[in-house]
Amino acid sequence: QLQSLDGQAVSLGDFRGKPVLLNFWASWCGPCRAEMPFLQEIFENKEWLDKGLVILTIDIGESPSVVKEFMENYDLSFPALLDTDRDVALDYNIRAIPTTFFIDKDGIIQDIKVGAFSSKTEIEKRLIKIIP
Repeated sequence: QLQSLDGQAVSLGDFRGKPVLLNFWASWCGPCRAEMPFLQEIFENKEWLDKGLVILTIDIGESPSVVKEFMENYDLSFPALLDTDRDVALDYNIRAIPTTFFIDKDGIIQDIKVGAFSSKTEIEKRLIKIIP
């Protein structure tokens, strides 16, 4: 379980039955910062949300105040979860950030992208693998 910025406990299991885009990042990571606008565009796209897509981002190793300030500075409104002790990053074997998992409604990882996305279209091409 992870905590959201508003203090709620969140578990990936809570989203079983829905396709999930799961993105690991940190505010000090340049490539992570570069792809954030594309993730925000997907989050704001009603078409994807109507198909049940859940976007979860997991900040690795930073304090809530750092993450909150980053989200505000970049005008990001998608959910940011806190992996302050890096346990979830270890569970997912994260070796580099950003790393994004595309998980289908049955909880099966269908695709993994290590490195930053260069466009919204690049993300959408992978979303098709988890949203029929």
